[in-house]
Amino acid sequence: METLKVNIFGGQDVGKTTIAMHTAAELRWLGLRTALNYGPNCIPCNIAAVEINIFWRDPNTLTPYEAAGMCEDTLTFLIRRPKDYVSPSGHWMPEETLVAQDECLENTLRSGQVRYKSLPGMRTSVQYLIKKICDRVGYGK
Repeated sequence: METLKVNIFGGQDVGKTTIAMHTAAELRWLGLRTALNYGPNCIPCNIAAVEINIFWRDPNTLTPYEAAGMCEDTLTFLIRRPKDYVSPSGHWMPEETLVAQDECLENTLRSGQVRYKSLPGMRTSVQYLIKKICDRVGYGK
């Protein structure tokens, strides 16, 4: 069985890990073997039907060429910071800096001509991911 690779990009504290973990749990409960990987050096998993890779990179070090290579033949999503985002108390980085990093990451994906869907860092994004993943692997057909 070929593994569907799903890439989840997003800035710091946008909710990409939370969304990925909830999505992985839901897919497993549906009976789809799902691997969850975190970081730029994810190890491919050949036993899963779905492999979810979570990426946070300093957008200044990710090149469009590298982004394009990472996203070839994948289902790719960019988790966006909700407009009502409130920085956690004691957060070391100003919100304006975080938003600027988010925009830089999105510009990098665009420059690399990466096909991606932008989603808000909210609970509703989990159901969207599950639907798109199930459609791609043919679940329920």
